[in-house]
Amino acid sequence: MDVIRSVFQWLIDLGAPVFLAIILTLIGIVFRMKITRAISAGLTLGVALAGITLVVDYMLQNVGEASKAFVENTGVSLTALDMGWPPALGMAWGWQFAFLMFPIQIVVNLVMLALRWTSCLNVDMWNVGNKVLTAFLVTYVSDMVWLGFTVAALQAVAELKNADVTRYRLQKLTGIPGVSMPHPMFLTGIWLYPFIKVMDRLLPSTWNIDAQKLRDKIGVFGENHVMGFLIGCGIGALGGYGPSAVLTLGIQAAAALTLFPMVAKLFTTALTPVSEAATNFTKRRFNDREFTIGLDWPIMAGRSEHWLLMILTIPVLLLYALILPGNMVLPFGGLMNICLVVPLFFFTMGNFVKMAIGTIIGIPMQLYVATFFAPYFTSLAERTGGVEPPAGQQLAWFGMDISELRYIVVDAASGSLIGIALAVVTAVLAFFYFRGIKRDDLVFKAELEGTNVAPNT
Repeated sequence: MDVIRSVFQWLIDLGAPVFLAIILTLIGIVFRMKITRAISAGLTLGVALAGITLVVDYMLQNVGEASKAFVENTGVSLTALDMGWPPALGMAWGWQFAFLMFPIQIVVNLVMLALRWTSCLNVDMWNVGNKVLTAFLVTYVSDMVWLGFTVAALQAVAELKNADVTRYRLQKLTGIPGVSMPHPMFLTGIWLYPFIKVMDRLLPSTWNIDAQKLRDKIGVFGENHVMGFLIGCGIGALGGYGPSAVLTLGIQAAAALTLFPMVAKLFTTALTPVSEAATNFTKRRFNDREFTIGLDWPIMAGRSEHWLLMILTIPVLLLYALILPGNMVLPFGGLMNICLVVPLFFFTMGNFVKMAIGTIIGIPMQLYVATFFAPYFTSLAERTGGVEPPAGQQLAWFGMDISELRYIVVDAASGSLIGIALAVVTAVLAFFYFRGIKRDDLVFKAELEGTNVAPNT
């Protein structure tokens, strides 16, 4: 058991860029790519992941400090400090049973592939940490380790099925064939999907703003670097910065918005040749099957809508944190609200107006869920010693993946009647979600292949 634990801990310690670079290289070799091309693709993926991390950290370091200064200027005391995802999942990996999730996820994936229940080969092993966190939270309230890992295994199943029924949607958005996304954040579609369908009926399809249309309408002010500069200056002014610091923050935000799409292009460079090799390989050996490579969400990171909305809603997020009764969380580590904005981008097909409406409505839920889980994360920190809570404060994770689903599952596992009722509602919504999203994906497939399909197929 200790050997297994040490092996998987070694993999974790490699970090996502190194680990996934190795994995993609090995996949390329398996699919009969030239070794040099496979290594090049793997290294490029590692560079892309490292690049995205660097730019996000750069943004958080600079914009985050200004946002924190803005909150401090108000004099409001919020007793739960938002860590963001790296410390939160880092603590989860420190849980004594965490190493078990690696073999569980691999076995679930292999069994589903063998039984033809999925076509997704999930190589996004870094997000095993999300299942570890689910297992810990359920175990914490139920005191049953087996239940925690059962729920986590079911989450892995749902992620793979979701990857299957959204693969053509992903290809439509990225232009990259043969990939899918089994990331947990996209399971939030179970609750988002009905809401988005209502918006589809109420809002004209012409109500949209994307980066290109913005550039066409307002010229230079629609360029990434100009938008970033103006937004950065605005946040600096709200933080009480002086003129020099305001301008510096403007340049820093402009740099981040300019670099995001540049770095994101590397994902296409890395994945396209491997995808083509995988397609050719499976056609030769499995005439009746198509496999996809399951990857992390940054393959969509080249679109400006994500980053523009994340930055624009930082003041809204901070305002909510200050005025919502019962909220205890000071957003800081999760200011770049990836786990709400990115699924909204995905399910609205990049409609900026609908993304903005969904974000404004969804932020309060995220703050209250973060408040609910603050004692859990504080306890996890005390158990693992991974993070030391500041004196008089709790630890929280604002913008946690599938916040609403985790709250429902954990509350239900604790025996709460409200949680159980919400779990039943979620099961019903999941049935209609998977049916509807699969139908939508067939339409995207037809569009990509240049054929026709009836909307109610």
